[in-house]
Amino acid sequence: MSEPSAAARRPPTKRDDQREASRRRLLNAALQILAAEGYRGLTVKKVGDRAGVSRGMVNYHFTSKAGLVEAVVADIRETFVHRLRALPGYPRMSGLEAVLAKLDKFFARLAEPEPGVRARALLVLLVEAVGSTDGMKGLMAEHFSLVRTGVEEDIRRGIADGSIRPDVDVVAQAFLVESIARGVLLQYQLDSARTRLADIARAAHETLVFGLTSTPGDD
Repeated sequence: MSEPSAAARRPPTKRDDQREASRRRLLNAALQILAAEGYRGLTVKKVGDRAGVSRGMVNYHFTSKAGLVEAVVADIRETFVHRLRALPGYPRMSGLEAVLAKLDKFFARLAEPEPGVRARALLVLLVEAVGSTDGMKGLMAEHFSLVRTGVEEDIRRGIADGSIRPDVDVVAQAFLVESIARGVLLQYQLDSARTRLADIARAAHETLVFGLTSTPGDD
């Protein structure tokens, strides 16, 4: 394994912090534009204007609109994972507890203002990808594949630690967890007033517990 470069070993400088702050402003601006105006409303110029930086800075950080969108999708995923790992006791959770924590955290964050922007932006990109003929479809498919892989790992860990029954179809159950999240995301964005998130979250939690722990044929 090669040694890390001097740049990788050195502590961040003020210039590094400024670059990261600029990149963060651009990502936040892109999220807000996607949520409010849709994919067609997302332009390099608009993102730069909203972030208060030059158009050239968008290209400097992300090369193109496609690169910016890719970074937005990664940021949505990584922000959720970071907040999940910050939950008290998360590293010591059983596989079942980890799966449920992901689902519960998704519901808990969905209705909050800032995560709501992220959720709507993600939905905009998902809808755009369905009819896309460029790389958008592949980008979103890869995003959801990474999400499912994380759930699959938790389920396998649950089977190993005994918190999940051993005959569970790991791939199918992970797909189901993701499908619940995406379906609720869509309906909540379309009609938030009549989407009873707390009740749906409770029902989803109970359904998942039953599916992962109850032997088929049990009453």
